[in-house]
Amino acid sequence: MKRGASAKEPRRARVGRRDTGAILARARASTAPRAPIPVRASLEHALLGLIAEAPGISGYDIAKMFDVSMRHFWHAHQGQIYPTLERMERGGWIRSRNVIQRRRPNKRLFRIMPAGRRMLREWLERPFEDMKLKYPPLLRTRFLGHLGAEQARTGIQEQKGAWTRYLQELREIERTYFAGGRYPDVNAMFSCFTLRFGIAWKEASIAWCDRVISEIERNGAMFVPAARAASMARASRGHARSRGA
Repeated sequence: MKRGASAKEPRRARVGRRDTGAILARARASTAPRAPIPVRASLEHALLGLIAEAPGISGYDIAKMFDVSMRHFWHAHQGQIYPTLERMERGGWIRSRNVIQRRRPNKRLFRIMPAGRRMLREWLERPFEDMKLKYPPLLRTRFLGHLGAEQARTGIQEQKGAWTRYLQELREIERTYFAGGRYPDVNAMFSCFTLRFGIAWKEASIAWCDRVISEIERNGAMFVPAARAASMARASRGHARSRGA
């Protein structure tokens, strides 16, 4: 009995050491500094950045700057901007004051507060936040094969036309504010960087449309004929109505 017990003793000791090692490893992992996680970008961050660049800016000018310098990558309209500014002031991130004007409407001027500047810096100093894209034009493109070749081609041409007009608007902003490649300050320089990204994106999107149209024309035989596609769509709608009845 003693021999059997002594023979098993080293094994129990080894198991105990492994258990202790696992516990210590978990303890070290729990106390080790964790890598910071990205802060999700928001409209508040965009507005804080604009107000920090131009202290004493009015709500009207914020909306105008937003439209000129950011609409090619971050969508917001006045119906979102003003309520967000109200929330930010209640949170202590910004402060406003009313300016009375005699022959023009009164205006409200905003400036960033220390709490808002800390929030802005915390977001800027966090790691890169990857893009989680929901892009309606590509979702639509994904299913254009359900149409006939001519309808699919028309759909892509519609996208190309919209993007061509948008590209013209972005190039006009570049000519107006960044002619000659000179920047009035560092914030304008980074604004120009985002604008040029938007221009390159739309140029690539237009070139992509041309390639897609060419492929549709080259592979037209793969498509269901337009008349048959329309007939199938009508039959599907009729079936749905009959089920609803």
